[in-house]
Amino acid sequence: MYCDRNQTIIVFKVKSTRRLTHLDGAVVSDKVAGSRGAGRRKTTSPRLPPISSDESISIERRVYAALRLALMTGSVQPDQRLSSRSLSAAFGISPTPVREALKRLEADGALISKNKSAFFVNDPDQTDFAEILDVRINLEGLAIRAAARRIQKHQLLALRKLNTAYEKLKAADTIGHCYSLAPNFRFHFEAYKLAGSQTLLDMIETLWLRIGPTLHRSVAIQAGTLAAGNFHNAMLEALERRDEEAAAQALRADLVTAAREIMPQLRVRVRGVQAATFPKPR
Repeated sequence: MYCDRNQTIIVFKVKSTRRLTHLDGAVVSDKVAGSRGAGRRKTTSPRLPPISSDESISIERRVYAALRLALMTGSVQPDQRLSSRSLSAAFGISPTPVREALKRLEADGALISKNKSAFFVNDPDQTDFAEILDVRINLEGLAIRAAARRIQKHQLLALRKLNTAYEKLKAADTIGHCYSLAPNFRFHFEAYKLAGSQTLLDMIETLWLRIGPTLHRSVAIQAGTLAAGNFHNAMLEALERRDEEAAAQALRADLVTAAREIMPQLRVRVRGVQAATFPKPR
C-alpha cells in the first residue's frame, strides 16, 4: 500500500514528446514506450528534479545527481520500472548519460537491473529495511546531536518554515499527502547539514537513496494525520533548547514510528534468515 502513480503524467498514444513541468519544478515527459495494447511494456518517467545547468560538471554526473535526488525525496515508487528511453525523453537529452547514471545507481544499491533496457527501484525486504533503520538511527542521531550544539536562531527559523510546509501537506488529502515526502527530506537534511560534517551527510544520503521510495508505504497510511509532524516539532523544541538527548529521542521516535507502518508491507526474507525486529523503545 503506497501512493499511486497520480504523481506522474501518463498519456498512452502520442505523436510527439513534450516536457511538462510541475508546480514544484519537477520535470516529466508524456512520451511512453508503446501504447496500450502493444506488446512492449510501457514505461513512464517519474517526477524528476531539473538537471543542473552547470556545464563545468559532466552531463552524466548532473543526471546522476538529479536521479539521486528523485530517489531520496520519494519522487519514484518502490519497484518502479525506469528506462533510459523514458528518462532521456523527460530530461530532453540522449539516452547515453542516463544509462551511465542508472548503472551508477545500481552500484549504489538503489536500483536493480532485470533486463538490458530497464532498471527497477530497489524495494528492500524486512531484514534489509531493519538493518538500514538501525544504521540510520545511529548516524542521523549523531547528526541531530551535533546540530543541537551548533544551531543558530536564523537556522531554527528556517527549519520551522520547512516543517510548516510539510505539515500542510501531511494534513491534506491522500494526493497532497503523497507530495509530503520531498519537504520531509528537506527538513531532515537541512537539520543534518547543521552538524557541519560532509562525510556524515554523505553517509546518511547513501541510506536515504535506498529507502526514499519505500517511504511511500508510510505516507499512504498517514494521510490526513500529523504524526510525523509532531515528532518534527519535538525535534525543533529540543534544538531550540540545545538539548542533544531530547533531539535524538524525537528523531528516533520519528524513524521507528514510520518503520512500524512500513515493515508489515515488506516481503519477508526466507532461507533461514532471522526475522527482522524493531529497535526497542527508550
